Amino acid sequence: MLIADRDLRLVEANALFWDAIGASEAAEAGIAIERALPEELFEGIKPALDQVLEVGTRAEVQGVRVYTAAQPHRVLDLRSGPATIGGRQVIILLADAVPDTGRRVAELTLLHDMIRVLRQETKIERVLFATLTCATAGSGGLGFNRAWMLLTDPAGEGLEGRMALGPSSAAEAHRIWAEVSSQPRTLEDFTAAYDRWAESDDRPLQDVVSRMRFSLEADADELPALAALQRRPIKVDDAEHDERVSDELHRLIGASEFVVVPMLVSDQACGVIMADNLYSGAPITHGHIRLLALFAQHAGIAIENAQAYHEIEARERELSRAYATLKRTHDELVRAKQLAALGEMSARIAHDLRNPLVTIGGWARALTEEPDDPDAVGRVAAIIAEETSDLEQILSVLLEPLAGRRPEMRATDLGRLISDALAAQQNELAERKVRLELDLAPDLPQIRGDPSQLRRCLLNLVDNALNAMPEGGTLTVAAGAHDRHVWLRMADTGIGMPQEITPRIFDAFFTTGPSGSGLGLAVVWNIAQSHGCTIEVDSTPGEGTSFTILFPLTTAQHRPTRPRTTTPAPGAM
Repeated sequence: MLIADRDLRLVEANALFWDAIGASEAAEAGIAIERALPEELFEGIKPALDQVLEVGTRAEVQGVRVYTAAQPHRVLDLRSGPATIGGRQVIILLADAVPDTGRRVAELTLLHDMIRVLRQETKIERVLFATLTCATAGSGGLGFNRAWMLLTDPAGEGLEGRMALGPSSAAEAHRIWAEVSSQPRTLEDFTAAYDRWAESDDRPLQDVVSRMRFSLEADADELPALAALQRRPIKVDDAEHDERVSDELHRLIGASEFVVVPMLVSDQACGVIMADNLYSGAPITHGHIRLLALFAQHAGIAIENAQAYHEIEARERELSRAYATLKRTHDELVRAKQLAALGEMSARIAHDLRNPLVTIGGWARALTEEPDDPDAVGRVAAIIAEETSDLEQILSVLLEPLAGRRPEMRATDLGRLISDALAAQQNELAERKVRLELDLAPDLPQIRGDPSQLRRCLLNLVDNALNAMPEGGTLTVAAGAHDRHVWLRMADTGIGMPQEITPRIFDAFFTTGPSGSGLGLAVVWNIAQSHGCTIEVDSTPGEGTSFTILFPLTTAQHRPTRPRTTTPAPGAM
């Protein structure tokens, strides 16, 4: 037991305390305990002493390593707390040596905790830090003064220094462990410790390890490449006279005795760990090497997993950037298509409206020349009225897809509707040299629909067929009933369409002809959709095109599917 005042000066200590810490002689009363205790011991207990002074509560630190000539490797558990002796406030410090058996249990426990941490961590630098922390500190740590981590480069041609942990004096590793030893050994503990270490400017070993580069081919007979290639631990007892140690490596680490252990994954080395006891001079035993090799295997797997996770994240970021670029390109293409469609629509509207407007304008100007001639005024007014009617019809066709008028559903005789619509087109069919073949099934069931809209649908299909047969041909119109549907089929012997164009024919303003608004089939699609119909398209270039509309016999409304190639409906011609 050691007693110190609140200024951390030695009051007294018994012989058992000095023996426990491995001191060769007792220190004099009155000196600062920082001078009375070994440096690594004071650094290990300092956070606990600060807690006693500031908060007034007891504190405990486990696993402080002390290196002395009498016993190079000694591990202590330290407890401190406030007390009052003879009215004087003091601090009591107790030191208990950890026996070898207890230390081995602690080592295995720490390895278990570290392996659990490594399995949870996905950041490569934190995996390296946790590995090196275990190798250099803690009551259950492997107890090396310093540890170095080198990983194979992406090409697999060499080893590159990535991280090193250890003291420039004998205390830095113990300070790192002291910060987390009193807490559970969790992923969060090591994450916080790594963040503090990464922000520190005092990392001399890190500057050294970053300069390490060893070729697996040119340096194959020298360490550390030799250990990676032979896939086994290699211990060096006298670096200065060992042919496997290059002058460069000896200069970089400066230790006579060290060990190099490969990290194996699928029997291939992904890197190596080098460790030494430069400051303590403690011998590196076969037990330490076996323990380090065991831990290195788990570290190698954790490192490979972290690297794979990093690659996945990088690929994900790359895909996200590519998707963002593709989306911008798609949006720009959509805008360009919309502008093109708008321009095409404007051109077609202008084309369709120009002729009636020119006619109206010409006759209106002629009317100004003979304003008092009743016959001329009547004749011109009739022409203007006719052209105005044409304009109204053109605007109706253009605006109908945009009107969105709901159909007025009622019982409709489809056969009569077809006959009436085709009768109105007889003159047009004759002028275009198109022969009509009509095949309507007798007793055709009534359907529910809007006769006005269905008539427009039929007339647009007839117009489409006429435009597809500029040299004349045959238009076949058939209707029948099958499987709870009434079907209407309109087929022409025109120019047909390539398969790749078929999905677009119902798009507004899309047309393959030199004239027309490109809205006729879009109107057909909208009407069919509002009536719960399905449209099927079958077209062969050079042979013709057929449209089949399936009307449901039930009152339930269904959304139509997009056009698809199909066989003719049963009974159709």
